[in-house]
Amino acid sequence: MWTYLNGEFISKEEVRISPFDRGFLFGDSVYEVIPSYNNKLFLFDEHLERLKNSLSITNIPIPDSLKDLHPLMMELLKKNQFSNQAIYIQITRGVDPVRSHVSASTTVPTLFMTSTELETNPYRENPDKEGLKVELEEDMRWKRCEVKATTLLPNIIPFHREDKSDIDEILFHDGQKINEGSKSNIFFVFDDLIVTPPKEQNILLGVTRNYFLKRLLEEGFRVLEKEVKIEDLNKADEIWVTSSTKEIQPVHQVDNMVLPEKELDEYYWHKALKVLEEDLKGNC
Repeated sequence: MWTYLNGEFISKEEVRISPFDRGFLFGDSVYEVIPSYNNKLFLFDEHLERLKNSLSITNIPIPDSLKDLHPLMMELLKKNQFSNQAIYIQITRGVDPVRSHVSASTTVPTLFMTSTELETNPYRENPDKEGLKVELEEDMRWKRCEVKATTLLPNIIPFHREDKSDIDEILFHDGQKINEGSKSNIFFVFDDLIVTPPKEQNILLGVTRNYFLKRLLEEGFRVLEKEVKIEDLNKADEIWVTSSTKEIQPVHQVDNMVLPEKELDEYYWHKALKVLEEDLKGNC
């Protein structure tokens, strides 16, 4: 397994990052995950734009090597050989001479990349597979979720409780409104209307979320960005999650509430998956 670190391709076993790196000490870093299919990057420009936005908001300098990100990623894909891969990119503010909340003027950003095999969405191979089991959790995260920061402790804690071992995803809410999943965006279907929480809420504007919003509108579906309250859950005909690695996956159960069952061709998530599959054929 090959990685990339500050100008060099290095085997996974040989990677060394200083414990004085601010990404390690403070979580002072941002990241992106970009999928590739048949060694072609999917939605690269959109991911790069969001990465630059995260860097701008956090005032982390843009590394010089970012201008060569596409060819560097293509070389990493070639070295790691899998047909479909997920490329992880992390940029930290860099290594300081001493631990301090204020970085030194000489600090240079750290750029690290790795890739892993991208597992096939199980709902492609078996669309009749039972959907995900998710639970509601009060949203205790910071109020800047538009930054794709590596400080993900609130997202991780719920999965490490003994009673959450069989949960696939957590849905964060503010007491009334549902925001998003711990590792995904969320969509709801009410009759023939597809709804997803708006960007004004405390959510990350997922690249895959935005892709489905755009493509489903282009395909003639009724799609709306609108708040969804906890009390609306029992009215939902479908719930799905989307992300760069999950693509689109249906939810079967939220807490103790089981979603209604329909014929496969009637599910909007399945229609949306077909749109993605057609686009991937054109991309690859």
